[in-house]
Amino acid sequence: MKAILKERPSEGREWKKGLSLEECPAPVIKKSSEAKIRIVAGAICGTDGAIYDSRDSLRREMLKADKPKIVLGHEFCGRLADAGTEAREIIARLVIRHGEGDTIVGKFIARRDAALLSKDPHLIEFAGEHFYASAEMHVTDGTCYQCRLGERHVCQHTVIKGVHDDGAFTDELVVPAENLVLFRNGEIPPEIIAFMDALGNATHTVQSVPARGKTIAVLGCGVQGLMATAVAKAEGAKAIFVTDASHADFTHDKLLATRFRLARAYGADACFDVSLPEEHRAFIDRVMRETSKTGVDAVYEMSGNYNAYEDAFRVVRMGGAISLLGLPSGTMQMDFARDVIFRGVTIHGIIGRRVFQTWDLMRQLLKQGLAQKFVSTGFVTHDLPLGKFEDRFAALRSGDGLKVLLRPR
Repeated sequence: MKAILKERPSEGREWKKGLSLEECPAPVIKKSSEAKIRIVAGAICGTDGAIYDSRDSLRREMLKADKPKIVLGHEFCGRLADAGTEAREIIARLVIRHGEGDTIVGKFIARRDAALLSKDPHLIEFAGEHFYASAEMHVTDGTCYQCRLGERHVCQHTVIKGVHDDGAFTDELVVPAENLVLFRNGEIPPEIIAFMDALGNATHTVQSVPARGKTIAVLGCGVQGLMATAVAKAEGAKAIFVTDASHADFTHDKLLATRFRLARAYGADACFDVSLPEEHRAFIDRVMRETSKTGVDAVYEMSGNYNAYEDAFRVVRMGGAISLLGLPSGTMQMDFARDVIFRGVTIHGIIGRRVFQTWDLMRQLLKQGLAQKFVSTGFVTHDLPLGKFEDRFAALRSGDGLKVLLRPR
């Protein structure tokens, strides 16, 4: 099968930019707790772009890989193809849980419990035909302190599929069945399921400081910022202020016509190009005017730019919160006494998704209309074969792409 690969970096050697499309052996189920998925579509993430560019932040992570080359991709939608013995019972439970209300699924279940249903020789074939599958691609050990507390998103020994181990930019993928998420046919469009991993990052950010009734600043209006805006609005935010920065390769007019247009469609009350001094001042003034000089309740920082960090502390209210998802490079100095301690500000670092609370919230919001909004506004900008990956990464780097799908067939 063909796969998009990245060579693992080596200490003391240059890590070459770019990726390769190569023939690879199909993955095999090695544990009875694993399931195999046939990929329908994968989606390119900002992390994949950073791996393409061989950034230092991803170099540190991919040094942990135990293979000379890794299949990239951690966002996907697929169909179940095979499963081990233990995995079958997990899949049976998921079919029972998520098939509720479906006549065809109900007829297949026929009042059987998961243990009995797992022994049906047609279970995987049926599930593969009537359900789409995705998975939580942060594979956790289940035994560390955090996992035992129910905080799997910060497991000490997380293995990220598509970063530390083989991922989804290929024909087939093997994952632990406990990481699977199933969706009945027609429940959520497959092109939306394909990027729910990324949507989960934005949703987790909003979960960290629930948006209902609050004033929110979203700093960074790329893919994650747009999704955070949409989720915050769906969750009942009182007002949302969005910023981004134009530059020579992504002009102000282009920013207005693309990202800011979508941000308003997703619920932003006002958008500001903070690369322009007058708009930067207008952003601060608007926030202070509409909050009686108090500041916003929460800042969702999605850009990974230290200038945006400075803005976050300018506009957050005393006792407010700042949630950080964007990945900055290098370091910055800050006055913790002035900006954090004496102002009572809470800072959240966001990684991954809360397993499975974030997935459950995403499912709910998407079914309530968010999926249709993403579809109708053209959030998926490119949908092409796997072999066209160079063009798709170029579209993301130029700012012309938002969610980009890659299909193996």
